[in-house]
Amino acid sequence: MLADSMESFLSYLPRDAYIVGCDPERIRTRAVELQATSREFLDASWINAASGGEAPIDLGASAYRSIAEVRSDAREHGLPWWTITPFGAGLSEDAEEDNSVKLGAVAADTYRGDTERALTDIKAWLHEEWRVVLLTQGHGPAERLVSMLRDAGLGAQLREGLTSPPAPAIATVTTGMIDHGFVWRSVRTAVLTETDLAGQKTSTRDMRRMPSRRRGTIDPLQLKPGDYVVHEQHGVGRYIEMVSRTIQGATREYLVIEYAASKRGQPGDRLFVPTDQLDEVTRYVGGEAPTLSKMGGAEWTKTKSRARKAVREIAGDLIRLYSARQASPGYAFGSDTPWQHELEDAFPYMETPDQLAAIEEVKRDMGQPTPMDRLICGDVGYGKTEVAVRAAFKAVQDGKQVAVLVPTTLLVQQHLSTFSERYASFPVTVKPLSRFQTDSEVELTREGLRTGEIDIVIGTHRLLSTETKFKNLGLVIIDEEQRFGVEHKEALKRLRTQVDVLAMSATPIPRTLEMGLTGIREMTTILTPPEERHPVLTFVGPYDEKQITAAIRRELLREGQVFFVHNRVASIEKVAATVSRLVPEARVAYAHGR
Repeated sequence: MLADSMESFLSYLPRDAYIVGCDPERIRTRAVELQATSREFLDASWINAASGGEAPIDLGASAYRSIAEVRSDAREHGLPWWTITPFGAGLSEDAEEDNSVKLGAVAADTYRGDTERALTDIKAWLHEEWRVVLLTQGHGPAERLVSMLRDAGLGAQLREGLTSPPAPAIATVTTGMIDHGFVWRSVRTAVLTETDLAGQKTSTRDMRRMPSRRRGTIDPLQLKPGDYVVHEQHGVGRYIEMVSRTIQGATREYLVIEYAASKRGQPGDRLFVPTDQLDEVTRYVGGEAPTLSKMGGAEWTKTKSRARKAVREIAGDLIRLYSARQASPGYAFGSDTPWQHELEDAFPYMETPDQLAAIEEVKRDMGQPTPMDRLICGDVGYGKTEVAVRAAFKAVQDGKQVAVLVPTTLLVQQHLSTFSERYASFPVTVKPLSRFQTDSEVELTREGLRTGEIDIVIGTHRLLSTETKFKNLGLVIIDEEQRFGVEHKEALKRLRTQVDVLAMSATPIPRTLEMGLTGIREMTTILTPPEERHPVLTFVGPYDEKQITAAIRRELLREGQVFFVHNRVASIEKVAATVSRLVPEARVAYAHGR
């Protein structure tokens, strides 16, 4: 243990301090989540301790305290506790005990590029002598915003910082970083951000601003003996250790790298790399067991030469591909139909700002006369599929067919279920194409694609077969493109010069990501998690049947499902029997790829 007991942070505050809780409901919700997470860790520790193991944490002092206990501590220390409830929400449940303040502010409208409506609202506020503040992230957008306001006949001023209240009846433009603006009628103040005015922007600009450094540069503290590394001049070696050496009175740290022996039967040569030259060393990211290079030999030089040649060939292919794509006449999809609006209004969840921005960018690309090639990057569960659902429906509305390409049969079934459910109220025909279908079903699907009877097909690499022909293909959606092989990617390259392509990935390969960042491919990132999305809880420890039983039963209590991953096909049946014995009320099945 690092400490005998846990103390409240309030014990360290000065006696004249004030505690201000912004958005008490959010604080309360987060406190409940932290308590629940803490309790799960403690339960796991109790189970481990009860079975004869050692508890990794102090079971008596490590739990989070409830928000009520923290507030009680504040009263005991004589610390005033204020809460601020934003955007017109109700007062907290403890309003009688607190000095609770309810802000009369409401969240600002999202104009999403509707400049005319935004200028109308700003003009009305200024006419009533409100204080109006417009926030941008950079000075360039701020200057353009001032020019736009003045061109519209409105008073506007550019200020470097708001060290004093803004003047009424004139729009104040400045730089700043807040998520969303607000309108506070009681104090006649309106604050709008770039996001409110123009909608959420892609974050690739921020990624380009990141400080440049040599990609792959290693952190020696993260290396383990035996890890493979690559030196710029000497090639692939094996990391041994870090050592200190004193040479000519100067002590320095060195990275020790072992290479192949110069002569058979001798130990491998060793290279001592000073820590101020670590920019020449990168972690090896190729196969699991590479052949060690020889120091001073010509083989590494030849290897680098072959790699450079391959890179030049890839670059040439990419230039030809994207030149052809830009020169090819594409299909410009029309504006949204009433059915499109009806489909989007039927979405049962609240779209995130990033998700809405991705949808708008895809629609804009589809409306261009050149073929679309956009990559949507976002974590699992962040709403990429809904972007695809709306894009596919838009294509079908214009009489085009859509091919949804996925790497596994399981994803075919999942996407088929999602697309079919979303299109249930519309005359859209969706069919699967994978090894789950019989030969006769596959032939019927291919015939429907040739005649145009099928609007959307969801399938694996079978879609890329020369036997699969479309009557009027207009959009290809690729899920997890990095999981397709070289042969399949060649077929996808040809598609990119003919039809609109929308790729989605949670983990794009470096080349795809680089193409997005450099502008060769358009890229949108979805970074905002959906509302109420809970983080994954991870526990690492030795195999313990009681902990396994507790974890499975906890999941079954919430009517969830459990995946138990085992690494041996030969003993998987035995493991399934063990799980059935531990949790007899569970329905257990097992499957493997053999």
